[in-house]
Amino acid sequence: MDKNLKICIKIDDNVIYEFAGDIDKPTMINAANEIEALLLEKSLEKDKVKNVFELFIETAQNIRNYSYQTIETANGSNGTFCNFSLAYCTLSDTYVLESCNLIKERQQKVIEQKIDAIKGLDCKALRKLVRQKSRSAEDRHDKGAGLGYIMMARKSSAPMEVAFSPYKKGILMYKQKLFI
Repeated sequence: MDKNLKICIKIDDNVIYEFAGDIDKPTMINAANEIEALLLEKSLEKDKVKNVFELFIETAQNIRNYSYQTIETANGSNGTFCNFSLAYCTLSDTYVLESCNLIKERQQKVIEQKIDAIKGLDCKALRKLVRQKSRSAEDRHDKGAGLGYIMMARKSSAPMEVAFSPYKKGILMYKQKLFI
């Protein structure tokens, strides 16, 4: 089964990186490394670039692990519909990482509960929550430690924005926006 991903990276409306193709773990890591190198080459703040790199990986893993995967692609095979865009504005010194993918309807409630649990927490409270959940392993599952949204909130400079819209019966389009 194809897992197709589209990525577009821009700095001040200038495209510096584009990718479209299968997403597997090695491809995801290579793309993240290329993006990190390009951003560092542009002399952008190292700590922010590190956060962009980590949030890109976390978001890509979520898409890879949880996307609904029965979309017919151009070549007639089934795949995953998902895309990323990362924009950086030098005037505001802000990165905006947007992603969009399809999820099963029942996943909406799980995502909303995870986001509600961290809404309004400051960095200190988020750090404490990571330690607590790491020790208890309460959210651990076969695909990870269950800390993704907490880590996203820790590295974001503003609250995460999410939106759900109907796609077809039982399937939603899930959009996520992170500010770094």
